[in-house]
Amino acid sequence: MKTDQTFAGIPEKFSKKEQSKIVLIPVPFDGNNYTHEGPKAFLNAAENMELYDIETDFEVYQEGIYLADAIKENSSTKAVVEALHFTVKEHINRNKFVTIFGGENIISKGTIRAFNECFDNISVLHIDAHANVKKEVNGDTYHNRCALNEATQTTNLIQVGIRSMSASEKNIV
Repeated sequence: MKTDQTFAGIPEKFSKKEQSKIVLIPVPFDGNNYTHEGPKAFLNAAENMELYDIETDFEVYQEGIYLADAIKENSSTKAVVEALHFTVKEHINRNKFVTIFGGENIISKGTIRAFNECFDNISVLHIDAHANVKKEVNGDTYHNRCALNEATQTTNLIQVGIRSMSASEKNIV
């Protein structure tokens, strides 16, 4: 997925990498859930939204929103997590407000890891139907169902909407 557009069709002058305060990183990784189309759907939907924010009485895009190239790594789930960790941390260190979007839960692992290394005492709000805090699945700690396990140990993890978890996950959260 080549990102050759601006977010939500904002004017190019508000989408330059160096001037933008906000960075959006698409992650079209499809490890377990057939979710590689998630970023494309998100960007298409953004084309049809209003850009004025009622809460701030401001058009936030004027702060600059840089739509980064998609994370192209897809050789393994672990490699995607590591690539995302590196990329997110790089943008945070440039004092950017970083947001990732995809569809695969495991991409959270690299993102949370990067934020943990850059900030003290972070909280993670996880909104999902599934807890995804298993330590491993068939020996794999990079399985989708393990996406938030590391966050249970390194962050203040707040989970909302959970309707399904294993008995072993109940002891983790």
